[in-house]
Parts: sequence; structure tokens; C-alpha cells
Amino acid sequence: MINSQKYNKFEKNYKELLIKMKQQRKIQIFTDFDGTITLKDIGDELFKDFGIFEPYHSQLVKGKLKIDDYWNVVFMNLRAELNKQKIAEYAQNFEIDKSFLTFFEFCKENQIDLFIVSDGYEEYIKPVLEKYNIDTIRTFCNRMIFNDNGKILPEFVYASESCNCLSASCKRNMVLTKSEPESILIYIGDGASDFCPAQYCDLIFAKKNLAKFCNDNKIPHHPFKDFYSIYLTLKNLISKKKLKTRNQAKILRKKAFEIE
Repeated sequence: MINSQKYNKFEKNYKELLIKMKQQRKIQIFTDFDGTITLKDIGDELFKDFGIFEPYHSQLVKGKLKIDDYWNVVFMNLRAELNKQKIAEYAQNFEIDKSFLTFFEFCKENQIDLFIVSDGYEEYIKPVLEKYNIDTIRTFCNRMIFNDNGKILPEFVYASESCNCLSASCKRNMVLTKSEPESILIYIGDGASDFCPAQYCDLIFAKKNLAKFCNDNKIPHHPFKDFYSIYLTLKNLISKKKLKTRNQAKILRKKAFEIE
């Protein structure tokens, strides 16, 4: 009897949440991959294990290297033994935040658009998504070109000349081009490549360097530990009908469309 009461209460609350979501504007979520969905930054680990990571990464962080120059130089120093298959096998050793699976199902069940926007590479992102059976998520990232001479080169598929952010793959443009008019845009991230796109979103979930950036620039955001905490916060905002557009983000989006 007790279990039945608990189940009925849960079912009632869940149905009420679905009704409230239908009454809200469309929600679109853009999330970083490395260090956000994954527990470790797979790209950083790849270049540490198969190439030369430093001093190039420190030079990038200090602004002494542009992001595309950084990628070019670290790719130049990759060991010849590395190939597409080895990268895929290497990637599958890494774990994701397991609560992301619950978050993924929540988005799917409630018709929330979920996109991965990454300055990482498809060759290691796709095997991780396949490992957890979540490879249906629309993903926008860089790619690797495997030459006949054994060299691997970066390909910046979504680069943009109009954006000078810390990402070779322009996450901002992905947010702008994939968002629908009047949608509530949500961004989730942790690093420097997330600084630019987060500013164009209405609700930001941030940790590590992105959280510091938001604090330093007085950008409203929600700190998060894992995707379960994001789920709880989002569910609470939806139930209280507190999801709304952020005026400064709306202005930035308008200016960006005018420039493009």
C-alpha cells in the first residue's frame, strides 16, 4: 500500500511536470563534451599520452598561442603509431558522468533539444557516445584528417572568421544556427572554449573555468557538480515556471545575427 501511494504521487508529479513543460517555450540545451559529459578531458589526455602537450597548452592558456595554432602544433607532434582505430579504442577507456544518462533520457522524454558542441574531435567523441548508446545526440565538433603519409591533421569544420573565441570549432555559431526563435537556450560547460557561447544563452550551468569566467564578468549562472544537479535545478525551474530569456543574451544573439 505504501509503495502504491509513493508511485501514484510520483506519477502525479511527473504528469504535472509534463503539462507545465508543454505550456513553456521550447527548450534547447547545448553542452560541452570534454570534462563536462566526460570525467576527464579526453583530448588533453590523448595529446599527453601520444604527443607533446606542454609547453603548448600553457602557451594557449596564457594567450601566447591562438587556438588553431595550438591544435596544429600538437597534431604535428603526434606519434606515428596513432591511427583512427587506436584513437577509438583509447577513447573507450574513459568514463562519463553516469547521471548524464538520466539527463539524456529526461531530455528525450520531454522533447528537449539536446546538442553537444565541442572543440574536441569526432574520432574520440563518437566512440564514447556509442559505448553508452547515446550516439543519437546531435554533435558538432572538429574532425581529424588521416593522410597517406601517416600524418594526422585537424579539420575545423565549424570555424568562423567572425568569431575570435577560444574554440576552433565555433560553438557560438552552433548555438545561433541551431536555436529556434523564442526558444529558451541553455548552456552547460566547464572551460575556456565555453566562454563565448555561454554568453549567448539564457540559462548557464557552469563549473571550473567557466564558472570563474561568469563570476568575473558578472554573468548569472548555476554552479553544478554533475548532471543530476542540473536535472534537479532544471526540473525545479520548469515546475515553478521560472525559465525565461535573459535580456543580455537576447541582445548578443541579435547583434551576432546582424553581423553574420
